Amino acid sequence: MKNFTKLLVLALVAIVMAALLSVCVSAEAEAPAIPDPRELKPGSDRVVFIKDAPRDEDNKLTGEPLAGDGTGTDAENPLKPTEDHERFDPSAERKRWHVLTAFYQAVEMLADTGGTIVICGPIYVDIDQVGDNGASTVRDLETVRFGDKVIKFTSVYDGVDYRETAGAKITLQTPAMLNILGSTIWENIDFYTDGTDRAVCFGDYATLVGEGINCYPTDDAFDGVAQNYISLSGGHRYNSSKNKTPNLVVQSGTYNKITGASWGTVATNAQENCNVNLTIEGTTTVLGVVSGTVNTKSPFGGHVNITINNGTFECDINAVGATGMTNTDGIAKIKINGGNFINAWSINQSAMGAINNMPADCSVDFSEWKGDDLNLAFAFGVITDITNIKLPEGKTAEYLQEIVKNYVPEETEPEETEPEATEPEATDPAESQPAEATDPVEETEPEASTPSEGENEGEGEDKADEKEEGGNGWILWVAIAAGVVVVAAIIVVVLKKKKN
Repeated sequence: MKNFTKLLVLALVAIVMAALLSVCVSAEAEAPAIPDPRELKPGSDRVVFIKDAPRDEDNKLTGEPLAGDGTGTDAENPLKPTEDHERFDPSAERKRWHVLTAFYQAVEMLADTGGTIVICGPIYVDIDQVGDNGASTVRDLETVRFGDKVIKFTSVYDGVDYRETAGAKITLQTPAMLNILGSTIWENIDFYTDGTDRAVCFGDYATLVGEGINCYPTDDAFDGVAQNYISLSGGHRYNSSKNKTPNLVVQSGTYNKITGASWGTVATNAQENCNVNLTIEGTTTVLGVVSGTVNTKSPFGGHVNITINNGTFECDINAVGATGMTNTDGIAKIKINGGNFINAWSINQSAMGAINNMPADCSVDFSEWKGDDLNLAFAFGVITDITNIKLPEGKTAEYLQEIVKNYVPEETEPEETEPEATEPEATDPAESQPAEATDPVEETEPEASTPSEGENEGEGEDKADEKEEGGNGWILWVAIAAGVVVVAAIIVVVLKKKKN
């Protein structure tokens, strides 16, 4: 009887455990899967071609109509937007200028099915193509909401690259921003920024910024200046959101900032219980900031996952942005598997001066690192306030610190060769006399490193105007140049050691 009782108890325990296991498995199976943006496909085979009507050299519409029948069926017949749109009220105090654009109306055409929008010529978005919301620096060309009906934006279609054949590009001029309210794919598009701090925001929807993206300032004088490049945001520009899972993958392009959640321009519009997934890889370059949450003012609550597989980072990488976290149990994970970090500024759990709460746990995981030891050493060396760090097997902090300590950057060697001494021109013996002082051959200094966000360095040229005297002037000049190179090398090494 006792043995039977024991067997009965064991059987009941087994039944209970099996039931609990079944519940757990069922719950796990029912948990919504996070879509991988790399697997996105256009929602349908429908295609709409768009470009601006002719503009003058100041990018103002000339009044000349678009060629073709305006249907948007191909590049010869790009979409001609209707001026009699139901959402446009010419008598309204604040007008919805954006609904009159080809960009808006093309998205509207595909909102129920998804499809492809081909940028087959220049698209210029300025104050006349955005909503009049009263702000002086940020106004939106906001699309209709199309949700998970995936739309692909590209300038390459059916074997034709309209960037090469027709100058296709998207230019955002202050105060214009793009606010995309649905899941999208962006490939083979050139973005230009006319002004500073322009952004494309993706409304918390799964988004792939794929291959072939190029980004430029409209003025070549600002090449390499972070604020003059476009930024990306996984969330809305200003709206609040709750229980969202923004999922942004970036594979190419040069950017000022990439933020995982809302751009965050309104302090009262909070992000609540949001789980951010931000992946950066491919040939992507970031010059300003990578932020797992918001860019500026919006409060954020939730969790953050940042994955870096490749790219170039001349920026700060912050697990959370300036508003920290409103929740006390926030988890922030930064997983770095590769990339170029030679000129990275810092890797932090938060932006400088962040308010509210820091993550309850913040980690940096290098365990699957696939790059070289030099870039691993620099990435490890710029971590500031994160102590939960996992290194690849066989790599130690001391080993990586020694790499940085002994690193001699190639930039210590001047890019320009030493100016060659020139033979004096033949002169009439009767005119022979001591040579007059002549200007030395001008030498360009090595390119300045990328300036920090907001800076506009203009010190790229050698301003020396000393004169040579007699036959020994050039020798003195070369000696001075050599001395400058030596001092520069010493400064670079000292700074690298100090940084480490």
